[in-house]
Amino acid sequence: MKIQEAFLGCARRTPLLKRCVSPVRPDKRIVYLGGRYVDIDGEEATVGQKYCDNTVTTSKYTAWNFIFKNLYEQFLRIANFYFLVVAVLMFVVPNTPVSPVTSALPLAFVLVVTALKQAYEDYLRHKEDKVVNLREYEVIKDGRLTTIKSHNIQVGDIVKVNDNEQFPCDLVLLSSSDDQGQCTIQTANLDGETNLKTFICVPETRSLDTPGQLDNIQGYIDCQQPITDLYKFVGNIILLDSSTAPVTKALLAQNILLRGAKLKNTSYIYGCAIYTGPDTKLALNSVIKSGKRSCVEKKLNTYLLFFLGYMFIQCALSTILRHLNLGQDWKNPDGTRSQWYIPFLFDYGNPQGDDTSLQQFIDFLYFYIIYNYVIPISLYVTIELQKFMGSLFFGFDVEMYDVTINECAKANTSDLNEELGQVDYLFCDKTGTLTENEMQFRQCSIDGKLYIEEGGMFVPNERVQMEMAAAKTARELQRTTSIGSAASNTQPAVSSAAAHDNVDGISTSPFFEVLSLCHTVQIELPSNGTAANSDHDNIEQVDPVERTDMDEVDGVHYKYNASSPDEKALVEACRMFGIVYHGSKDNQLRVTFHGKTRAYKLHEVLEFDSDRKCMSVIIENDEGEYQVLCKGAESAVLKRCVSGPVDITIEHVDYFASLGLRTLVIASKTIDVQEFHRLRDLIETAKQNLTNRDEALVEAFEQVEQGLNVIGATAVEDKLQVGVKETIEKLRMAGIKVWVLTGDKEETAVNISHSAGHFDGSMSLLGFTMQASAEDAHTNLLNLKKSVDGLELENKQVALVVDGASLAMIIEEHCNIFREICLRCAAVLCCRMTPIQKSKVVKLVKQSKGNPTTAAIGDGANDVSMIQEAHVGIGIMGKEGRQAARSSDYAFGKFRFLLKALLVHGHYYYIRLAVLVQYFFYKNVAFITANFYFIFFSAYSAMSIYDTLFLTFYNVTFTSLPIFLNGLFEKHVPEDVLLENPKLYSKIRKNHLMNVAFFSQWNLLGLWHSIVSSFGIFLMYVHHSEFGRNGLQTDIAVYGTAILFICTTVVQIKLMLVTYYWTWITLIGYAITLICNWAMVAIYSRWAPGFVTLTASTSMSGVLGVLFSSGEFWLVVLLLIIMAVLPDLVIRAYNDMTDPVYLSIAKSRAEATHSVSPCCVQEVSTPKHVSEGACWNGLQPTRVRPNDELEVELEMLHSDTINT
Repeated sequence: MKIQEAFLGCARRTPLLKRCVSPVRPDKRIVYLGGRYVDIDGEEATVGQKYCDNTVTTSKYTAWNFIFKNLYEQFLRIANFYFLVVAVLMFVVPNTPVSPVTSALPLAFVLVVTALKQAYEDYLRHKEDKVVNLREYEVIKDGRLTTIKSHNIQVGDIVKVNDNEQFPCDLVLLSSSDDQGQCTIQTANLDGETNLKTFICVPETRSLDTPGQLDNIQGYIDCQQPITDLYKFVGNIILLDSSTAPVTKALLAQNILLRGAKLKNTSYIYGCAIYTGPDTKLALNSVIKSGKRSCVEKKLNTYLLFFLGYMFIQCALSTILRHLNLGQDWKNPDGTRSQWYIPFLFDYGNPQGDDTSLQQFIDFLYFYIIYNYVIPISLYVTIELQKFMGSLFFGFDVEMYDVTINECAKANTSDLNEELGQVDYLFCDKTGTLTENEMQFRQCSIDGKLYIEEGGMFVPNERVQMEMAAAKTARELQRTTSIGSAASNTQPAVSSAAAHDNVDGISTSPFFEVLSLCHTVQIELPSNGTAANSDHDNIEQVDPVERTDMDEVDGVHYKYNASSPDEKALVEACRMFGIVYHGSKDNQLRVTFHGKTRAYKLHEVLEFDSDRKCMSVIIENDEGEYQVLCKGAESAVLKRCVSGPVDITIEHVDYFASLGLRTLVIASKTIDVQEFHRLRDLIETAKQNLTNRDEALVEAFEQVEQGLNVIGATAVEDKLQVGVKETIEKLRMAGIKVWVLTGDKEETAVNISHSAGHFDGSMSLLGFTMQASAEDAHTNLLNLKKSVDGLELENKQVALVVDGASLAMIIEEHCNIFREICLRCAAVLCCRMTPIQKSKVVKLVKQSKGNPTTAAIGDGANDVSMIQEAHVGIGIMGKEGRQAARSSDYAFGKFRFLLKALLVHGHYYYIRLAVLVQYFFYKNVAFITANFYFIFFSAYSAMSIYDTLFLTFYNVTFTSLPIFLNGLFEKHVPEDVLLENPKLYSKIRKNHLMNVAFFSQWNLLGLWHSIVSSFGIFLMYVHHSEFGRNGLQTDIAVYGTAILFICTTVVQIKLMLVTYYWTWITLIGYAITLICNWAMVAIYSRWAPGFVTLTASTSMSGVLGVLFSSGEFWLVVLLLIIMAVLPDLVIRAYNDMTDPVYLSIAKSRAEATHSVSPCCVQEVSTPKHVSEGACWNGLQPTRVRPNDELEVELEMLHSDTINT
């Protein structure tokens, strides 16, 4: 390391080398407001860092570097580089047995096709970049607004952005048209969230809202270098004034406007550019680095190595045989050559034909050149096109269209299509993935008493309180025995008389004060006074001063927007109870308590994070009292409480969790003025810390959130999505083990696992939770292993529950034991998990013995690390933004669509690609092995039996189209059979169709076909050299063409025998291949003189006329084709008669023939944005089965009726 640093330092001091070495980037950057340099600490400021301009470049190439850069990238692929070496070898080696065109032309075709594809894609990126870079914005220059292009914006420029415009770069908000310096923006282009978010400037600059005022501003921004985290920013703004001391204010993420976001419902804002061009957070997040490779791709590399070894053996054997026979009957008694027609045997540096090492090496290269065609040059480009076009069908599937969000399924990559058919383990988030993520307030605990929501009222739940002890005992017993049925969500009946008891008492409780104030909810109101809708263009931000009296009373027209569905549910529950939050102005929060409005001053917001698992606010009420209000997970809040009904609240929280409800604990404390100032100064100091701001804030928040008084707890319901239980059950039948990874409380997660079918009654539940220390965790882990051993001896399935705290103690040192236990369990539930722990669990399974294929599915930003770690990442387009969907490989709207994605699309993708790869190698073995046989009849001369035309176009045109279409449309099993029989999925896992047995079968059949076609024609010609009606002599051109005709016919029939689903396009593909290719050969053989063939040994003139005019030829062809495909027919018949899958298909088709009438087929209306082709899967109309669940969903949305 020291040597490297010394070299870099020397290089930077050397004029000729310093341009080749990247400059050292400081840890932070200084941005001068308006680009005007000012004195810092009394010293003259100098121009320091050079920043990039604001040019957006997403393209890869330019007109000058495209050819060279694209060729360099293409030759980085092993296959392309291999064929380049072969082509160069054929040009270098003298007297090459075949023309270099046979390798150079197909390689050029592959390179050109790939280059054109990439050029077109890059052209589209150039067009998009041009639109963005030429967009006009106003910046302040010399006290006036000047219009410039976006790409000319520099770091430090003060930019004006108007309503509905996107921010051209990352800006620090200085002021806005709002008096409080606030603005609302939409970040859908960044994280997919459509809710409007409020951002605010520091108080010291919000009054500077004219170009003249901002032009006179003196100061600078001291901030971190750009990072990818969208929600993190560390910096300070230092304002300089000659009359006062410099003012330093901390800048947080809420002060930063990111490029890609759009200004909404705010006339204008002014901001200072801090990150431009490639330094913006959006650009940094646009760099996608994916190292995922499919199992088929890995196996393909193994195949290539095998055939390279196979070729080496063939070449070595041929060279040995050639030189063993060299000199035997090769010369006449007078010394002349007997094989005068094979000039290259003796010519190159060895005119006498002596056996030298150089001659042996040259001969080895000769054989290598004629055998190298066993590796198909067009395989990779065919695979790319097949995967890309196949991925389009994923989005075309109407049954995976989500009407609630108006989104089709999306394939963000086509590289992993076949991995959808190989999943062994599925890692699943809970909230928003298994559940709807639509929260409804159900129950609460206030001052040690239970309340239930009924008809908009909170009524005491005294009956449950009396049964709490018995219920707790029953739950503990249930956790240590076999799992029964899921807990019921049915609530005890409450008498109408009790409905009004204690209502006045709880209305004055600080419980609702915390719920209505401790949040970051924003309010939207339709500008025309009608009910709020989802169109943000017709919504304005609520001004608390300008509300009507009706709004003051009930806030019925308010639309609450929150970053968390829980917060929104709690604020809406308060409104339902008559406690209405009206928003904020001048840091004043206004809340109406049953008609009486109170004002609170908001001093600090301690926002929620996944480590603290809680959030707090510091407020000052209208009586001058300072309060800390807190809400969060019981594991985080209760340990900070020193007073209140802690034990009773714990019991209530456990009861809520047993019902599958999501819980939050509510707490608060009152502080005096001195303590308030101490805490505020502590927080402000931490915010201004640029080096360790996060650690300093954590320490400050810890001091604020100590000594709390517990008030109660809330319980909200998040219902399961439709079809979750059926989906998990079928995935289990398919052999896929489902693990649920969630941040929820253990009891809540266990109950959801019951109701979702993740746990069932046949499983024995074991727990590894609440470990006191690492030593105890290790001991209990060994005991857990013994328990699993005992249950397996009893043939019982095991379900395991693990919590994040216990996992942290053993994940590093005892991961092998933990992994062994988990892999033996039928279902695993991990609760209280952090995002990084989720990814660690996925990685733990990925690295287990057997290399299982993993998939992860989630909907939130906290699931991104898990999704990216798994072999296949699947995102749910949920209500927590679109980060998970954008970071995933595949995305759709509902968890139940996973069944179609894996069991149908994944199955088809894998079958199609596996057959394509096997077929490509098979057909080349059947084709080129004839050259090996021919050396025994050509004096081991390394002469090719095929003409240049055949070697050049065999893989490009003769055999590529039918297998390509098969790779797009083949359905060996109908969709409904795959869905009804999930066990079929387990038959293709572990890359079953590319194992040694199938690989051997394919290539042994290829050898058989090559033997039949080569020796069949040879035996016919050896006794019958005259051919055709004119008695013309048969030459090598006729011989090779006859073999090619039989070979191409046999390999096409072989493909037909492995095809189970026929479409009219498939038939046209076969017809085009037959007619066009042999028409090309006919034209070539009719008008091409010998010199056009580019070889000195053969001439194709008139060959087809000789062949096709012979009746003997057609008779032999018929017999040889039957003989060649006979084993394939036997294999196909055996599979169809013995495989229960195909037997059941035949039976169901026979029944359908007699039972299905035209009226049974119903139509489905296609979404407007889906093309008509989307309704066609495999170019046959998709019959959409009746879906009662979808109808219920549509009725709930009051949308148009769709007949399914």
